[in-house]
Amino acid sequence: MASNSYPMLSIGSWWSLRKKFKQTIPGVVTANYLSSVLNMQEASAAANIMPYLKQIGIVDQEGKTGERAKLWRDDHAYTDVCDAIIKDTYPQELLDIPLESDDDKEGVKRWFSRDTGAGEKAVNRVAAFYFLLCEKDLSKEPNSIKSKTKGDSPTLAKAPRKASTSKAPSNTVAKLTPSVDKVAQNHNPPIPPVPAININLQIHISSDASPEQIDKIFESMNKHIYSRDS
Repeated sequence: MASNSYPMLSIGSWWSLRKKFKQTIPGVVTANYLSSVLNMQEASAAANIMPYLKQIGIVDQEGKTGERAKLWRDDHAYTDVCDAIIKDTYPQELLDIPLESDDDKEGVKRWFSRDTGAGEKAVNRVAAFYFLLCEKDLSKEPNSIKSKTKGDSPTLAKAPRKASTSKAPSNTVAKLTPSVDKVAQNHNPPIPPVPAININLQIHISSDASPEQIDKIFESMNKHIYSRDS
């Protein structure tokens, strides 16, 4: 049989009840109230929650909430409340054991085992609640803002998107990149073509002109119209 008894309030119940107290703090906490807000059987709440709330001073022996319950809800006073519960609940001999490594935590469990005489399951529950109080870490509260900013959460920070390294299709490149000829045309616009000139000559030769006169006429035309300077 255990010689000493220590609170073994579950971590889930600790955070869930604190959240409910933040919303509305009850004047009196009953097993029926606990079963409603923690979604559990009333008998289980009476046996596994209510005694420990009294033991750590969240409620008095009649279940009434006092100053500690009010401070427990305040994030700024949370560390002080944990320190007060530790001081009022555990002996100095236990508090002198450091909690800097896993080996230290195993030493604390061995201390609880010797002091309470309880089995391994009960010792683990007692030690887990003690570690919770000693950590005084609000970031461990589910859905808290601080816990969402922790770097060890895999869903918090999204990795930046990498720029696509895939090459554009050749036809896309062709559309985006003008050819050398087109670039040259843009810088050196083509010279407009010279318009062609057509000259129609009508020669009226008298019917009584002699062959010599006709030859002279065509010879003159060849000289003055068709001949070009070399």
